[in-house]
Amino acid sequence: MPTIVNTPPPPTAERGATRAGTIPLLVGTALVVLIQLYAAIPLHQSVAADLGSADVTTALAAGYSFAYALGFLIYGPLSDHYGRRRILVSGLAALTVATLAVSLAPSTGALAVLRALQGLAAATFAPTALAYLGEALPPPRRATAIGAISVAFLTAGIIGQLPTAAIATAAGWRGTFFIGGILLAALTLAAFVIIREPDADRPHQPLRERYAGLLRFALRPRSLLLALGHLVVLGGFVGMYNLLGTHLTSAGLSATEIMLVRAAALPAMLCSLLAGPLAARLGPARTALTGFILATAGLAAESVLADALTGLLAASVVFVAGVAVLVPTMITLWGEAAHPARGVGMAVNGFVLFLGAGLGSYAIELPGGFGGALGVTSGLYLAAGAVVYASCAMKGRQ
Repeated sequence: MPTIVNTPPPPTAERGATRAGTIPLLVGTALVVLIQLYAAIPLHQSVAADLGSADVTTALAAGYSFAYALGFLIYGPLSDHYGRRRILVSGLAALTVATLAVSLAPSTGALAVLRALQGLAAATFAPTALAYLGEALPPPRRATAIGAISVAFLTAGIIGQLPTAAIATAAGWRGTFFIGGILLAALTLAAFVIIREPDADRPHQPLRERYAGLLRFALRPRSLLLALGHLVVLGGFVGMYNLLGTHLTSAGLSATEIMLVRAAALPAMLCSLLAGPLAARLGPARTALTGFILATAGLAAESVLADALTGLLAASVVFVAGVAVLVPTMITLWGEAAHPARGVGMAVNGFVLFLGAGLGSYAIELPGGFGGALGVTSGLYLAAGAVVYASCAMKGRQ
């Protein structure tokens, strides 16, 4: 029975030439695809006014998020089996159709089904694109490209809300999804024309064996440790911003002021671009530990400075910088752990990452108010750093 072997990639076999514009196209597409995930936040009131308030949250957000996370497990092995380009382009085409269909939803029930289909289609992009970058680019360019696409993944949650809200004001929530569908159609066409299949040496095996391999990989001790630590990466990020919004609202800030506070940490997200150079100097394991320590320190400072807005802003920048370093570094660690079945690694990476994001919304239930909840979350980041570092020590023993 074939197994996933954790061996270093050959120097040239996995590197196919990429056409000019491929990386900017993937980064731009990542931003547009992830905006579909966060569109539920600014569109909630518009949809409720049109379709009724009953079950709007479930229709807009919950079904999409669950389908999105589940889709990673479906499409990772598919891209290993059928090729990156085929899954990426066909997935974008399906997402285009689903997004246009969402704009026509006649009820919240129909919206829930269509949003779930949209999330399932959107999940084709991230694991396939990340596996593509791992195969098509040499290590120095690969690290930079993964850093750039990680910036898009992170910033979509904040900057994506601004144009969505503006379009909804002018064209309504249906117009927002319709325009998104047209933009996705253009990106699908560009991907079809520009993206080439990388020249990768993937093992030939039946599709059912690839899914069996995914299960075996997910249950390996190293993978389980990586997953435990990885749950915190985006979970704490979502949790912090949920807690921050509630805290600032209780302090009397307006919705616009709260959005400006959230946006203050946007420049720190560019630290994703530093993950590659840091990994080249320190190695991925130490770079991940650095990210966890930064995130821990930032959250601890936020907890202490909860009532001082300037200090709170500065601490949030430190926290976001740590998360920005972590996202591409964890992608690298999952890819190394799963090689040569990178699609499997990216599938489990994405599933755990966005499962953590879903769990992060429950941070507001933690005890101790804003400061206490951030203190608990800070401790989780520190523990996660230790767990991930321990998982890296297992490299080569499996």
